[in-house]
Amino acid sequence: MAKASKVKEIVATTPNKVGMLAKITNAISDAGVNIIAISAHAAGKKAKFMIVTEDNQKAMRALRKKKLIVGEKNAVSVTLSNKIGSARELANKLAKAGIDLNYCYGSTSSGSESLMVFSTKDIKKALEVCG
Repeated sequence: MAKASKVKEIVATTPNKVGMLAKITNAISDAGVNIIAISAHAAGKKAKFMIVTEDNQKAMRALRKKKLIVGEKNAVSVTLSNKIGSARELANKLAKAGIDLNYCYGSTSSGSESLMVFSTKDIKKALEVCG
C-alpha cells in the first residue's frame, strides 16, 4: 500500500560544471544531514538539483555557505512496495485522476520499500489519489 506525504524539497541552482554533485553532497553531509532523495539535471550553463533531506533548514544553511542559490518548494513523496508494478500502479492512478507532473524521481534498495518524489501543481489532489 502506498503512503503519500507532502514534503519540502530543496531546489539548488548551480553552474553546470564538473564536481557540483560532490560540492552539494559534501556540504549536506558535513552538516550532519541525511539525503533522502536527490535528482539533478542540466540546462545550458546551469544545473538544478532537487533534494529531500531529513533537515532542509540545516542543509540549506550549509549550501548557502558554499555560495549556492537555494530555495524550497512543495513536492509529494510516495513510499511504495519494492516490487514489480508498484511504480506503474502509481503512474496509472495519477494519469486516471488527470494529475499533471512537472517531474519525478525515485529510488529503491534491497529492502521492501521504494520511494518516488514528484512535483505537481495539484498537491492536494495528488495526496488524495496516492493514499
